[in-house]
Amino acid sequence: MAERRVLLLTRRGDGEATEAAALLRRIGVPVQRIDADGLADVRAVLGPDGVLTLDGHRFAPTVTWLRHFSLRAAPSSAGAAGGRMVYRDAWAALARQLAAASPAVIGAHDPGQLVQRDRARALGVRTPRGLVTTDPADAAGLLPAARYVLKVLDRHYVEPSPGRFDWYLPRVLGRDRLAGVPGLPRGTPVVLQEYVEHEAEYRVYVAGDELHAFEVAKERPEDVWTRPDEVRVRQVRPPDAVASAARALAGGTGAVYGAFDFLWAGGEPVFLEVNAHGDWLWFERKAGVDVVTRAVVRAVRDLHRTAVGDARPAAVSLLAFLGAGPGR
Repeated sequence: MAERRVLLLTRRGDGEATEAAALLRRIGVPVQRIDADGLADVRAVLGPDGVLTLDGHRFAPTVTWLRHFSLRAAPSSAGAAGGRMVYRDAWAALARQLAAASPAVIGAHDPGQLVQRDRARALGVRTPRGLVTTDPADAAGLLPAARYVLKVLDRHYVEPSPGRFDWYLPRVLGRDRLAGVPGLPRGTPVVLQEYVEHEAEYRVYVAGDELHAFEVAKERPEDVWTRPDEVRVRQVRPPDAVASAARALAGGTGAVYGAFDFLWAGGEPVFLEVNAHGDWLWFERKAGVDVVTRAVVRAVRDLHRTAVGDARPAAVSLLAFLGAGPGR
């Protein structure tokens, strides 16, 4: 019988994945990893029985965990441009199909901002008023506000070449400055939202049945990227309404993991967005804790143990190592 392993698909620079995989191996959960920027040396065979042979290791995935497995990170292979596109598309298709065939999966479903907003409203969770437009200055007439947040519709960065990132960060602007996002071609669809005055901002992580939150204090939305030393982060117990909203949003999609952003405004949570691949080490290091790392490891461990039919309680030493109880 083939060995059972967690399959992690990411990239070499993923510190969260590296740390979580090391902890999983330390507690006896085998992990096999494929990095999008290291595909040139990978040898893979997926047999008719669904067993995967990867660099000489023959196993069946128990949990397939997709994080930063972007084929934009893959070095250009030799051959014609069309062949290089097929190479990248084929690897992306293999990752999706491995996830679909796995008993458990993390990160395969990452709904976009419009779907997230609709789900939040359906659950009765407040979201900023907003719209999508190719002409922010013109569309502002449909959304009267004192100030706006302008952000790209998809992720806040792209990778024009492997390892090189260009960032297009959210900006708070008055109506007289809504000319678009610098560097983007005219006519690019963007999100235009009202700026919500708020008393607090929270980053909330849901991992399995655990929830851990950080309060984030900053002047501008982009400060996390552009002025990280000016951002203050502390671990907190969030307002019950924030925790309930995060759990409801995660439960509605069956998500094992998610990084949720909320504002606290006028006594209620305002949902901004969720990232199914959101990093956590920066927030942990700012706050001097490792609660999310351990929660993620526990969630993956439990999924793996369920897939292999291991119903034994965790050993006392393991509980002491990972932490004995779930968060809020």
